[in-house]
Amino acid sequence: MTRPTLRLLPALFVLAFAGAGCDINVGDNGFSMDFAAGKAQDEWSRTYTVAAAGRLEIVNVNGAITATPADGGQVEVRAERIVKASSDEAASQALKEIELAETVSADRVRIETRAPKGRRINHQVRYFVKVPKGLAVTFENTNGAVRLENLEGQIVASTVNGGVRGSGLKGPVRASTTNGGVDIAMAAVTGEVQLETTNGGIRLELPRDAKATLDASCTNGGISVAESGWASMEETERSRRRFRGTLNGGGPRISAETTNGGIRIRAAGSETS
Repeated sequence: MTRPTLRLLPALFVLAFAGAGCDINVGDNGFSMDFAAGKAQDEWSRTYTVAAAGRLEIVNVNGAITATPADGGQVEVRAERIVKASSDEAASQALKEIELAETVSADRVRIETRAPKGRRINHQVRYFVKVPKGLAVTFENTNGAVRLENLEGQIVASTVNGGVRGSGLKGPVRASTTNGGVDIAMAAVTGEVQLETTNGGIRLELPRDAKATLDASCTNGGISVAESGWASMEETERSRRRFRGTLNGGGPRISAETTNGGIRIRAAGSETS
């Protein structure tokens, strides 16, 4: 997956505007400079039919992506577009330039947020997605969180400035961020789980009877793996910065890796934090 190369821009903007008296935020909903007096927003929605073995892809720039299960077999996407500018009129004009580009086929839907090149617009696009059971998803963000709830299927989720949070997940999971944490709770381990961050911590919760092979490592931080709460666990390596072991006889590989941050792994329902 291609990653943006200008990862330090938000931090540079914070320094540049620190003395200007404006409120600058980089958080779960994206990057914004809230000195603008004008605001405009609208809502965009689509429904898609995608083959059972297909994939949904969403690529965003500023704003959170939230995904939950669909009630039926169709993909539902709702997006809130928000623009701030010097006046309401200027914001309304700029809003028209934020494009949600669709690529649609029988087995693949891709939606990409596109802002005009050569002109910076203070904007957010917040995606709310309903995902049918078993559909593979790829969510790629730059400034904003990715939130996943009770999804069952292959998941790839990444962001640069923000966290990746998931609960009740089933299926192979690959979650990564550069500046933020990764917090994942698996309902079942049916495929490989790969968690990675550079500046942030990792928290992972697994079913007590999950069969898996654990491999966790960090550079600056510590690793805490609960010794109790599992049906069975066999440790092959344990130190402050490395852990290897098998749960309930072993199974799919689960890896967790961070550079600046700690790692915590526990069993669901365990009192160990």
